[in-house]
Amino acid sequence: MLPTYFPLRWESTGDQWWYACPIDYAAANGHYDLVRKLLQIDGNHLIKLTSLRRIRRLETVWDDEEQFDDVAKCRSQVARKLFIECESKKPKNSLISCGYGGWLMYTAASAGDLGFIRELLEMNPLLVFGEGEYGVTDILYAAARGKSSEVFMLVYDFAVSPRFSIAKGEGFEEHIGDIPKVYKWEITNKAVHAAARGGNSKVLMELLNGYYEDVLAYRDKRGSTVLHAAAGRGQVEVVKNLVASFDIIDSVDDQGNTALHIAAYRGQAAVVEALIRVSPSLISVRNNAGETFLHYAVSGFQTPTFRRVDRQINLMKQLVHEKKFNMEDIVNAKNNDGRTALHLAIIGNVHTDLVELLMSAQSIDVNISDANGMTPLDLLRQRPRSASSDMLIRQLISAGAMFGCKDYTARRAIVSHLKMQHGSSPGTSFRISDTEIFLHTGVETTWDGYHYDGNDPSSGGRSRSSLLRNTIVG
Repeated sequence: MLPTYFPLRWESTGDQWWYACPIDYAAANGHYDLVRKLLQIDGNHLIKLTSLRRIRRLETVWDDEEQFDDVAKCRSQVARKLFIECESKKPKNSLISCGYGGWLMYTAASAGDLGFIRELLEMNPLLVFGEGEYGVTDILYAAARGKSSEVFMLVYDFAVSPRFSIAKGEGFEEHIGDIPKVYKWEITNKAVHAAARGGNSKVLMELLNGYYEDVLAYRDKRGSTVLHAAAGRGQVEVVKNLVASFDIIDSVDDQGNTALHIAAYRGQAAVVEALIRVSPSLISVRNNAGETFLHYAVSGFQTPTFRRVDRQINLMKQLVHEKKFNMEDIVNAKNNDGRTALHLAIIGNVHTDLVELLMSAQSIDVNISDANGMTPLDLLRQRPRSASSDMLIRQLISAGAMFGCKDYTARRAIVSHLKMQHGSSPGTSFRISDTEIFLHTGVETTWDGYHYDGNDPSSGGRSRSSLLRNTIVG
């Protein structure tokens, strides 16, 4: 039985708080009548209900937790009921014609709802490419999350061999065009990364063993491998299967990051532990900027996008108190700018708890100077004064910290370390984007019903949410 309680707010990075809204809660519990009522009160609730950005955040805080394993199914049930009601109204005001086909596909695929997926694809086979903010990469990822191999392979089949409608007399017949090899490769590459990110080991291994033997050939536009993709999403079992089956654990992306760097950046403690257990030498590997995985773990606190701070703090606790490797070699390691993890934590103005955690490491040297001659205490003094900064200054001084820059006023210019090497998750951005992938099918088609431009003459200029609201009220 689905738990009756959901956490409704979470602390993200940068001391930001993010809140769920009533329609999120209603849909996650499968309360269609409540969702319907909220949409009647304010049609703008539909924007929140169908927002990919919000759904991704809710997946992080709800769906990924074991006690909330039915959330995706509840959302799919709500979406299907809403879809059926809108289809049955007269005059019909279809969710698909209003531009919500991508949301319907994503929601159904996330739940592994094979019947709903088939129903949608029968109405419009091109919905596999998504719509609006949803792309084919998102649909494939949702299908992997749904843990239904049958759903994933159906979505993949429709994507790798698109179905086009060709006019014939008064009706239409299904037609599969001749698809260029480069297109099939791009779709397969997206599918492989989606399976890794979504945690579907069975499908992933089938694709890797059935299409192209070199697993290292599957990379996104940043050079991330499927191991990077799985590590970034915390898919421990996928990571274990990959490193056991392929010679991939030492692979790096275009910036020289190993999967350990990515897992640390994303706060994936279980993956960090698994990778170090298999290959302890990864601890000392540095990327092109000279950063260890500990540098990258600190950098993860600086990203402006939504993160689970609790997971990142827990990871840092494990690393600081780790007994299985020499922490001194890591905590005092310098990057190409001569900065340690402590330097980066202070420059990035990250959570006070993180700085305190780093300082609690027994072997830490708080007086290391960077390439500009600045110690952590020098950098801290340059920050705007606050209660937290004053407290950290006292703690640093009590730990023996000293000012290292003799001419303090002459060295105020510090290059910010806010270089978000991985603003987006590995395995989400590819050489051919989702918005362009359809153009590489090599087949011309003019099916006016696929793309919704918001200017449906029957709408009278009204918004999609107002059209749907009128349908539900009616």
